[in-house]
Amino acid sequence: MKTIELFAFDLDGTLLDTAPDFLYAVNILRERYQIDEADYDQVRSRVSQGAASLASYALDLEGESAQKIESRRQELLDIYEDCCLKHTDIFDGIEEVLTKLNSKKIKWGIVTNKPRRFAEGIVENKLGRFKVPFLICPDDVGARKPEPEGLIHALEISHSIPKNSIYIGDHKIDITAGERANMLTGAAAYGYIPLNDNVATWDSGYIFKEAREIISLIDDN
Repeated sequence: MKTIELFAFDLDGTLLDTAPDFLYAVNILRERYQIDEADYDQVRSRVSQGAASLASYALDLEGESAQKIESRRQELLDIYEDCCLKHTDIFDGIEEVLTKLNSKKIKWGIVTNKPRRFAEGIVENKLGRFKVPFLICPDDVGARKPEPEGLIHALEISHSIPKNSIYIGDHKIDITAGERANMLTGAAAYGYIPLNDNVATWDSGYIFKEAREIISLIDDN
């Protein structure tokens, strides 16, 4: 088995369980518009699809104009900014994964679609003790996954070879981005998988049902 020199991770639904704070924000938004509380599973399944998907679900905006959805997306994000550290925590097993990577001096970092406005503070608060080597956001590269620019930048700054590097995420777009960057890919099946989606159809190189399963891949190095 080839040595993996770089482990790159998605953030929401892969390293951090941010869904409880998105649920909190969605319910505040729904309360403003006199709508009953949201279903947690519906919110959880949409986190990795972005704030527009969450806002559309929260206010039943399917079929509405892009302008209206964007306005409500911004409203939701303003709420989220005030509560994004309320309930968020690392997934079970991630502490062991990151500790193992650091102890073996294996390169790793984060490539996320989350704007730096949110990601930087959350990463520092929840993952700062692991001394995250790099955090790459759409703001940094001018593109969002599934476009590969963020991963290509990660490969460049870490001086890593694509075929010897892996990207792990909990959405099909993560796998697509990894493939476009010519990297190995891993599906975080414990994350925010969209309802009625099937991780087995993503054609990822690896499927991790629990975060701890990533450790076996590290140990093979």
